[in-house]
Amino acid sequence: MAAGYGSGSSVEDLVEAELRKLRANVAGVQGSLVATSDGLLVANDVPGQEPTQTAALVATTLAVASRATRATGRGHFREAIARGTDGYLAVYAAGQNAIVAVVGTNQLNVAMLQYQARTVIERIAGLSADAAAQPRFTEPAMAGADQPAETHQGLPMRRRAPAS
Repeated sequence: MAAGYGSGSSVEDLVEAELRKLRANVAGVQGSLVATSDGLLVANDVPGQEPTQTAALVATTLAVASRATRATGRGHFREAIARGTDGYLAVYAAGQNAIVAVVGTNQLNVAMLQYQARTVIERIAGLSADAAAQPRFTEPAMAGADQPAETHQGLPMRRRAPAS
């Protein structure tokens, strides 16, 4: 997936393209998003919904499901699917730091989603890993109190507290 970096496309653009493919290829998918494990929105294809709030909520879903999976001896979390009265929410781990959430109608073809999502998750996890491997931080020559001590490229990352 590193080839995408040289093509002029940002990580977010490449991820959004994957999300659009998923919606186009699976009947009943209304949209999807990718977030970091701390709930920061990376990219979305969720028309008509507030994606930043959804990103935070799916990060919570990931945290709870991960803990439950480990506590029951089921290994590392991979996916969770919730069915509501008006459709589905599927949450997938995509590597170490990314989450993919898919919102679907009651007519969602869950079997096709499971089949198609595996490939999309692998590609998004690869993009996440590639972004993590890229130089993320640059130290400013003279960082003042009002300047950030670090900047990053690629997927958003949690801000770190200054060293004491």
